[in-house]
Amino acid sequence: MADYKVDSIADVRVADDPSSVRVAVMAGAEQVVLTIDWRKASDLIDRMAAINHEIRHSLSVPDWRAQRVRAGCHRTGLGIASLLFLPVLYGIWLWVIGDFDPRAWQIVGGFLLAAPLAYGVIWFIGWIVAGFVGKRHRDATDAERRDAAEPERKSAEPQLTA
Repeated sequence: MADYKVDSIADVRVADDPSSVRVAVMAGAEQVVLTIDWRKASDLIDRMAAINHEIRHSLSVPDWRAQRVRAGCHRTGLGIASLLFLPVLYGIWLWVIGDFDPRAWQIVGGFLLAAPLAYGVIWFIGWIVAGFVGKRHRDATDAERRDAAEPERKSAEPQLTA
């Protein structure tokens, strides 16, 4: 088995057999030519697309801080809205059993409006705060410099996270 580190792709074209692909790659100073059946080339392209997706996501680590702020404000807003909705449920229960004062609809209506309004205000505050949290970007060049500076770790050892 030969293991080549490909530096560049020199040429890609249809091979002599019309159902094959000819790929010429540069591995250091040596040019390596591969002739691949089109079905296997298609499979290779699909696999490389999936790996490319994984590599791109590993180079730019997503920042979950803003999403956590929004989720926390969403949950807080739901909690406060449900607490403000409890008097509405009690008012509906009193109305069902016939012991409800007709003038109390003003209070129940106020709570009925306050619940979604409170949720909306807290949700909006979450979006504003999440906008100011900032994003942490990691470029590919930074990742290369960091990888070159760090010694290679064994996969069996626990890896520290930043």
